[in-house]
Amino acid sequence: MIMMAISTRMRSVIHCRHYFSTTAKQQESHTPKHLHHRFAALAAAAVVTAGASLYTRHLRDEKLSTLVLAKDSGILVSGSSTSTKKSNISKSTSSCSPSRQQKYNLPSLIETITRAGLIGSTKSVKDEVHVLRKWHIHRGYNGGVVVRDLSRPLFPLEVDDSNNSFDDDDGNDDGVGGNIGDDIDINHTNRRECYYLYYEIHSNGETRQQLFCRGTTLLADVLTCLQTFFVYDEELGCRVHYGFNQHANRIVDDVLPLLVPPRSDDKAGNRATVEVCGHSLGGAVAMLVAIKLKKRGYFVTRVTSLAGPRFCRGIEERDILQKMLPKETIRIEDDLDVVTYLPPMGVSVGDKLWFAKDRAFMLPKDSLTGKNDWAESVWLNLRLFETISNQSKTHRVMSYVNRLEQLVKDVDND
Repeated sequence: MIMMAISTRMRSVIHCRHYFSTTAKQQESHTPKHLHHRFAALAAAAVVTAGASLYTRHLRDEKLSTLVLAKDSGILVSGSSTSTKKSNISKSTSSCSPSRQQKYNLPSLIETITRAGLIGSTKSVKDEVHVLRKWHIHRGYNGGVVVRDLSRPLFPLEVDDSNNSFDDDDGNDDGVGGNIGDDIDINHTNRRECYYLYYEIHSNGETRQQLFCRGTTLLADVLTCLQTFFVYDEELGCRVHYGFNQHANRIVDDVLPLLVPPRSDDKAGNRATVEVCGHSLGGAVAMLVAIKLKKRGYFVTRVTSLAGPRFCRGIEERDILQKMLPKETIRIEDDLDVVTYLPPMGVSVGDKLWFAKDRAFMLPKDSLTGKNDWAESVWLNLRLFETISNQSKTHRVMSYVNRLEQLVKDVDND
């Protein structure tokens, strides 16, 4: 009996071993074949992607070698005047274009974009005003600064005496029923410090007004950027980015009461000038704000966009908007800043100062419609992995300032 039990147990073990061995062999006969096709497809896709990437990089390098460096373009001027903030960029003939090409003063550009980066760095309107005033006074700016938070009306539409709107309990008289210095919870305020306006009245009666649009700071700003569908704007006569256009409309409606109104007499109207600048979201919005102000009769003399996204639909829209902007319109971009490629189906306007592969190129707007239109291509110029790894650094205002300061040295050395 014992021998029979042992024999039966051994037969059972052998049967189990035979079953598992057979199952393993069946799996080996089917699984590798299935995985083989999958791995082959992935390998083929990787080879094609790598090949395409190498080809586009090689093609891009060849095209970059044909561009004139910014320092040799004759368009950029490095010499600072006795007062950089008051220097107007002169006009002269460029060797890069048969037509008269606007020249740009690099120290003036550096100071302008630095000022654009001042807003949105604090957590209260009071602190924001203090930072802006201190910065401007320290550098010899003698005008006034107005910081606007679009969650509050510029002027009260109705005054309720029972609520003591103009005489708060804390003794402040701010005209909006609250202390302008109160801390603002940036997580619950959608339009916090949307822009600031610097104005200066000179002894000869001229008024210089400079508008600086804040970049992406809040969740609401991100949602604005994501509204990437293009809509027709009757005032502009073309299709533009919906989110940026709505943002620009809010700023224009809010800032109009603060600006010196245009006059019918052109000579008199020119005594009040407007300049607009912005970073990131503010760069695209600055372009649209400038166009809308110019359409309404304001004498817009200068527009600067730093790392701004694309805001018009195509080449036709770009040509329409380009004619509405002043000649002194420049956008400063870095090829490792992904914001300047978004949205991919959009285009930008203005002369382009482009930092690419540790070099700087100056591309006048007229050249971007011809043989150099590849410089606007997302698919040819976007280096995804390098862009993602460097985005937190390249998109900062100070990163652009550092590159412009190096460009000043390069121009001086030549």
